Amino acid sequence: MTGGRPHPRRLALVLSLAVAAIGIVGCGSSAPPVVIDGFTLGAPETCSPPVDVDAAAVERSCAGDPSRAIDALDAREPGHPRIVSSKMYADGTQPGPIDVTGNGPVPVQPTRHPGPNVTVVVFTLADGSVRATGVACSLDAPRVCVGIPAYPNATEGQPPTG
Repeated sequence: MTGGRPHPRRLALVLSLAVAAIGIVGCGSSAPPVVIDGFTLGAPETCSPPVDVDAAAVERSCAGDPSRAIDALDAREPGHPRIVSSKMYADGTQPGPIDVTGNGPVPVQPTRHPGPNVTVVVFTLADGSVRATGVACSLDAPRVCVGIPAYPNATEGQPPTG
């Protein structure tokens, strides 16, 4: 690294990962899913926090997920390089949304595997490396979420078997 700029090879790696993730998610490719730090990336997610003057309600919403994910990264990798960007993804080990447009019959939604609802947060760090942590949330109201440094009860970002 010279002059505070990322090394061209690292920048190329980050860009190629981003292009690969977009290609896999956006085109329904049969290529293997992108796995970072044991988390399998699903479709990109965005957050629309509630319009609320109650800061606690906003923090309990998806708006609080990035800070929970950063806390998990800090716990797993103390002293990691500075975070320069982050992006949220659905859990790629769970079935995605189904398409109900068109004239055909509505497809049956595949069943989810047991376990928490996980949002994967991918961080690009100042040294050009890419890391991922997750935020696991309860499926019941009220929404309770915690940052997780590793995919729960699984290896390599895959759901537990049998």
